[in-house]
Amino acid sequence: MGVEILYTRIHEIFRRLLENIQDIIIIGVCIVLFILMIKAIAGLLSGLIQPVDFRTIAAELIYILVLIEIYRLLIIYLREHRIAVDIMIEVGVVSALREIILHGVLEIDPMKIIAIAILFIALLLLLRFGAVRKEEREADVRDGVVAELRRTVDRYRRPVQ
Repeated sequence: MGVEILYTRIHEIFRRLLENIQDIIIIGVCIVLFILMIKAIAGLLSGLIQPVDFRTIAAELIYILVLIEIYRLLIIYLREHRIAVDIMIEVGVVSALREIILHGVLEIDPMKIIAIAILFIALLLLLRFGAVRKEEREADVRDGVVAELRRTVDRYRRPVQ
């Protein structure tokens, strides 16, 4: 009986250790994504000084939105330890649209446009009828950035019981 409890406990400790390591990796990826977002915004602002190219500006804005969605996907993973398939599909659609805008619709082979359209239809049907959407609800009401920061700092100042 004692050996069986120890055996089960080792599996639980090992599983928790791996989950914590995975959380650290995800946090590192979130930090890298945040830096990429800042770099993209800085590049966008510096690009406004030069003559405006709509295609490049639109592609950079969509790139920032894709990074934000991936960041949100990782935050959901850290909070719930699940992959949000609906957000992944949305990121795929927006990324494909970014590439179309970046290259221009007129320069893309018509067969590729038909294939992309079929992909979009399949992904949108999956989103609509595939039951991959999950309602996201915040645990508590948010007051604002300053109040949230103050609440977070107060939460971690309290001594651990």
